[in-house]
Amino acid sequence: MEYMQNLLQRDLGSSLLSIAVIFGWLGLFFVFLRILTISIKRILEVIFKKS
Repeated sequence: MEYMQNLLQRDLGSSLLSIAVIFGWLGLFFVFLRILTISIKRILEVIFKKS
């Protein structure tokens, strides 16, 4: 029984770690996406102001 408890705790821990890592990467991705969209918007504004 103790073995099963340890196994479950370890699996839960690694699952939570995986979820945390995934959310971390997603957060980073959304920050990158936001910076990218702002940059593209600024570049387009500059291009269209010239024409």
